[in-house]
Amino acid sequence: MRAKAEAAGLPASTLLREALGLTEARRRKPIPRVDPALVLAVGRIGGNLNQIARWLNHTMKVGRTDLDTLTVARRLVVIERQLAALLDEARRC
Repeated sequence: MRAKAEAAGLPASTLLREALGLTEARRRKPIPRVDPALVLAVGRIGGNLNQIARWLNHTMKVGRTDLDTLTVARRLVVIERQLAALLDEARRC
C-alpha cells in the first residue's frame, strides 16, 4: 500500500481512504520549485505595475489624456502581453 501511495505521490492514508470509497480521488500537480529571489522580484514588479496602473486610471478619470498618459498606457499593454506569453510558455514546461 505504501509503495502504491508513494508511486501516486499521495500519503498512504489518502490512498486508503480512496480505496475504501471514503473520499474522492483528487490529483494535484506537484508544486514547481521556484527561486525565492525570482518570486520576490516578480512581486516587486507587480507592485510597481499596480502603482502605474492606478496613476493611469486616475489621470484618465480626470480627463487628462496627454501624450505621456497614452504612452504609459501603450507600454502597459505591451508588458501585459509579454507577461501573458511568459506564463503560457511556463505552463507548457
